[in-house]
Order: sequence, then structure tokens, then C-alpha cells
Amino acid sequence: MTLVPGDDLHRLLVESVADYAIFALDREGRVVTWNTGAERIKGYRADEIIGQHFSRFYPKSDIDAGKPAFELEEASRVGRFEDEGWRLRKDGTRVWANVVITALRDKQGELVGFAKVTRDLTKRVEGEAQARQLAAEAAAREAAESQAEELRHLNEQLQYQATELEVQTEEAQSLAEELEQTNEQLQDALTASEEAQEASANAERYTRGILDSIADPFVVQDRDWRFQFVNAQAAEIFARSGRPVDTSIIGRVVWEEYPEMIGTAFEREMRRAAESRQPSQFEAFDPTRGEWSLLHCYPLPDGGLATQWQGITERKRSEESARYLARASEILGSSLDYDVTLAELARVVVPELADWCAIEVVDDEGVARQVAVAHVDPAKVEFANQLRERYPPDPNANTGVPQVLRTGEPEMFSEIPDELLVAGAVDAEHLRIIRELGLRSAMTVPLVARGRVLGALTLVAAESGRRYHEADLALALELARRAALSVDNARLHRAELEARRAAENANRAKGEFLTNMSHELRTPLNAIGGHVQLLEMGLHGPVTPDQKAALERVSLAQRHLLHLINDLLNLARIEHGKIDYVIAPVLLREVLGPLSSLVGPQFAARQISFVVELPEDHGELPIEVLADREKLIQVLTNLLGNAVKFTPAGGSTRLVLRDGDVEGMAVIQVIDTGPGIPADKVESVFEPFVQLDRSLSALVEGTGLGLAISRDLARGMGGDLRAEAVKGGATLTLTLRRV
Repeated sequence: MTLVPGDDLHRLLVESVADYAIFALDREGRVVTWNTGAERIKGYRADEIIGQHFSRFYPKSDIDAGKPAFELEEASRVGRFEDEGWRLRKDGTRVWANVVITALRDKQGELVGFAKVTRDLTKRVEGEAQARQLAAEAAAREAAESQAEELRHLNEQLQYQATELEVQTEEAQSLAEELEQTNEQLQDALTASEEAQEASANAERYTRGILDSIADPFVVQDRDWRFQFVNAQAAEIFARSGRPVDTSIIGRVVWEEYPEMIGTAFEREMRRAAESRQPSQFEAFDPTRGEWSLLHCYPLPDGGLATQWQGITERKRSEESARYLARASEILGSSLDYDVTLAELARVVVPELADWCAIEVVDDEGVARQVAVAHVDPAKVEFANQLRERYPPDPNANTGVPQVLRTGEPEMFSEIPDELLVAGAVDAEHLRIIRELGLRSAMTVPLVARGRVLGALTLVAAESGRRYHEADLALALELARRAALSVDNARLHRAELEARRAAENANRAKGEFLTNMSHELRTPLNAIGGHVQLLEMGLHGPVTPDQKAALERVSLAQRHLLHLINDLLNLARIEHGKIDYVIAPVLLREVLGPLSSLVGPQFAARQISFVVELPEDHGELPIEVLADREKLIQVLTNLLGNAVKFTPAGGSTRLVLRDGDVEGMAVIQVIDTGPGIPADKVESVFEPFVQLDRSLSALVEGTGLGLAISRDLARGMGGDLRAEAVKGGATLTLTLRRV
């Protein structure tokens, strides 16, 4: 780029830029000038370094490899040499630096020396290494911790930026003071001789080379906002925005060349820095390019402004994504009513991420229903709802929400063409209305969970002028994914509740049926038992021995059937919580003694050995438990009856009483040598109507309710009943609380 005449401005800029070490070398590489930035970065004062060879800034390995001489040769050969690497400070510490060496020639083209610009990038290198480490750590964390980590990382970045802002503000103030002091010195230099003027011309060429070597975009405007200088990096940025910059821009007003900046943070902050004469640092977003920049504005003594900026788009996008995703997760997890949470999510993304946001959800019949629409202006939201009622969306449209719902693929228009509006308009009035909305950019993404499209999220940029890019689409897809999970979880929960209600209703109906059936069957069964007894007593005439045997079989069947019905009735009462317990201290010796006498004949009839092992028989203290005596007897009768049925002839059954493994508990065990229980079925035996060995159970009587009722009764008394898989038998263990 070309500088306009003005040696004082150029020298001022070179000597006062504290962020860069800017100095000149003679043809042999000895230092001949030294600015404040060089003193800060290198650690040498001017009187210590001028006349010294610049190779002392290089590590010994680079010197041995001839790197300093090579850099001067390359700069002399091609005019400019640029490199990054480790350099040494005066105190021996290392600094990672960007180095630009520019060959300086006189009017005849003879080499007179070199200009050297060094920028300290140590913080950037360390920051990049730290960022890589943080990224690797973040990738290894569980998904459940990612939201908290993102928030923590964001807080660290904000703290870092706050510190950086404070430091850079101090540096900017120092720069302004140095600029003012240098300007006074240059004013005195204007009265020097022709030799001084020639030196000033050389300094102008030197300054031009230096400013063009600055790595960041850099521009200068005078007090009337006319461009005075644009370095190569800034020119490249302008060219990418479709504004090629050549020498003709010098002298033009920035607001006339870039009218889109008027009214934005760019204009506001630049004017504030120029008017207050105070350095300014600020971040600003260009919606047309979708890019963020960090700008440093330095007021110049003549009323102008020097501006340097850096691209920070990736960092800002990362911060924006973390903020939105954290807030979205908080909202979506706050309620199972997804109509409410999705409406709140739509309001959150407006207006920073979108000017308009709409969310539609597909119901169980496959019909799309709009659950949310948001805009900063409530009147516009009402207008949008009225427009939707007047012009309902076409479910067969090949673009927009219908297409996304059908295909499950996102759709993005960085720039909405007018042809798209025409294609979607129903009539001329509809087209006029949607054109007046000023829609500029849009994207619609599907809400997908478990492979199913549950809805669509639409983001539209209008009055903000924002243009959506791939990074914005990635953020929208993640928001949609989290919204879809919220909808899916809510529906699963609703289905679970409905299934639970259905199961409860079915269980209630079953219990009522069992109760009614049991009562209805007990009456005729009791009548059968009574009439059998009358016949056996001979009240209706003499009974022959064969008839008496037949009556005994009828009586046995009646008692068995009545027992089954009583089991069903007890099960129904337990399931409906209609069992009353009378809990009191019970001395187990008083229960187990008569019980063993009662069931002993049954074991003898089946040729099964039956043994009762009571620790009280060995002089130990009597064991007393808290239980309902009648229900305890019922549980023990069921357990022993189960052993009688399933223990084969010649086997054995033991009834064992002992202290429990858990303090305060007593244990009663029934141990038999029957077919046993498979290890994977120890819980199944307590399910109603379950009998594990059908071939064996077919030979014995029972409904499979005995163990189910027994465990429920045991737990109702504050104890428990469990089964153990033992090779060659089964063990049933009843535990009760001791007094």
C-alpha cells in the first residue's frame, strides 16, 4: 500500500508501537535504532544494544546453524524474510516471536541496512498448548459433565479476557503518551537541515516497510475520517469482503466507503475513542460476514485514529455455543411439559441467534403442530400467528418444515432468494406480506430422537442482517438434538404413566374378581362339607364302609378346594392392603413346639425324616420376636407344607432356629432334600402362581401361592423371607425382629 507524505506520522507510529520490537540493522547486522517495544520485549536498553550484532537474540543452536546470516541473506535477496521461533531476552529467558526482516535500500537501490519487526507470541503459543490440553481433557469427560465443564471453561475465558483488557488498556494509554511525546520531537525535526530532511525521507521508507510488516490488519484515518494508511493485511481483509483496496482509497472517508458500519458498534466505539482521546478496546460482530473482531483504537495527536484488529470468530462462536447449550439444557430439563419448555427455548435464542424462532412437533397421528414462535416484538408474534391461520402451511411443500419433517435432513439458506418467497406464496397479497418481513437468512433443522423425526426447529434472520453459516447450522442441530431428547423423554414418561395406570386398574379388577369369586365359592363348599358330615354321622340312614370311604374322599377334596380359595382370598387382601397385623412379642418355642407336633404325621406318612433344631434345647436364652402369632403360624405351615410336597420319600427336612447374622434379628430355616431351586430362579418362586418344575408339580397339589403369600406376610410383620439355591435341596429362610 502507499503512504501519503508525512514523515512525522510514520516515525511516530514506529517509535511508539509498544506491542512490537521495531529496530534497524546496518548491512552487517548491527543494531542502529531501538524503540520502546524492543526494550520491553528484548530487555535491553538502547545504550546497551546499539552497535551490537542482532545474533545475540538467537539460541546458540540457531547461531551454530548460521540462521542469523541466512535470514539477512534471504531478506537482501527477496526483499523480505518472515519466520517464527524461539528468541532470547537479555535475562536468558526464551520468547516465541514472529520476526519480519525487510531490506532497506536508498534511492539508487543500494542496500543500506535492514528493518526488523519482532512480535512476542509467547502467550499465544502457550495459550494454544493449553487450549489443546483442555480440549483433550474435555473430550475424555462423560457427557453428563460436559455442561458444567463448558461453563467453567467459559468463566475462565472471561476472566482471562478481563485481565487482558486491563493490560491492553494500560499499554494503549502508554502508547498514546509516547505518541504525543514523539510528535513533539518530530515537530522540532521539521526545522532541521536538508540532511535531516533526507534522513526523514529514509525514515519514511523505513516506516512504510515496518507498518506493512505488522502481522495484524492496521489502518490510520485522519481527524476527518479519511484513510491515511492501510497495511497489506487490512487490504486483504477488505478484499475478502468484496471491496478490493488500492491506492485510490487513500483520502476517502471510511463511512462513505463502508456505510454498513454506520449505527453499529464499530462506528460507536471508534468515534468514542477519537472524541475522548482515550484508547479503546472492544469486540464487534459483522452480521453480513458472520465474523467477530477484537479492535484496538489509538487516538493520534493530530486528531486522527489508528486501528488494529484481530479475528476472534472461533472463540466467540465457542462461547456462544456453550452459553446457548447450557441454557437450553437447563430449560429442557426443568419440566416434562415440552410445550412450555420449547416455548421458553424459542424465546432464549431471540434476538442474538435469530430474529425469529419457531418450533413444530409431530403428534402421535403424524400431524405437525406449532408449539412455539418467538420474536422480540410481541406484536409481531401475534401477527405471525394470524398470518399462519390465514395462510396455513402446505404439508406437501418441497422446502421448509414439511421437507425437513419428511427427510430428516436440515435445510439452510445463507441468503434467502426472492424466488423462494415467490414459490412459497399463496397469492399476491401473501407474497407482499412475506416480502415486507425482510427475511434474509434461514435454517430449519429436524428434532430427531431414537431415529425418529419428532419435529423441526426454524431460525430466521431478518432485521439484524445476520447471515447463517455452517457453524450456525452445527449449533442449531445440537439445540434441536437436545430438544428432541426432551420431547422423547416426556412422551416416554407419559406412556409409562399410562401403562402404570392401566396395570393398576387391571390389578384392581383382578383383586376384586378374586375376592368376589372366593366369597361366592366358599358358601357352596361349606355346604358340601356340612352335608358330608351329616351323611358320615348316619343322620340320613346307615353308611356302608365303601360309602364312608367315598365320603372321606369328598371331604378331602372339599377341604383342599377351600384351602385354595382361602389362598386366593388372602392374596387379594394382601395386594389391596386389607390385611391387619397384631404385632406383639411371640416366644418362638411356644409356636414351634405345637407346630412340629401338627405337621410331624404328614412327614411320617410320606416317609420323610423331620428334625427340629432349637438352640433353646441346649440351654440358650429363649428367642422372642415381634410378630402376629396367627400369621406367623400360617407362614411356617406354608413352608413346611411346601417341604412335604416337594421332598421325595426317603428324604429329610430340618426346621432350624438360630440368631440372625444381622444384629437384632432371629432366623428360622426350613431345609429340605427336594429337587432344589435353580440359582437364576430364587426370586421367581415368590411370584404368584409360579411352580418351577412342572413335571414334579403335576404330581402335587397347590396353586403356587403359598410362598408368595408367606413372603408378603413376613414383610408385613417387619421381617423377610428368601430362598437359597443349594445343591440337592432348597433352603427357605424367615427372618424376624427380636424383642
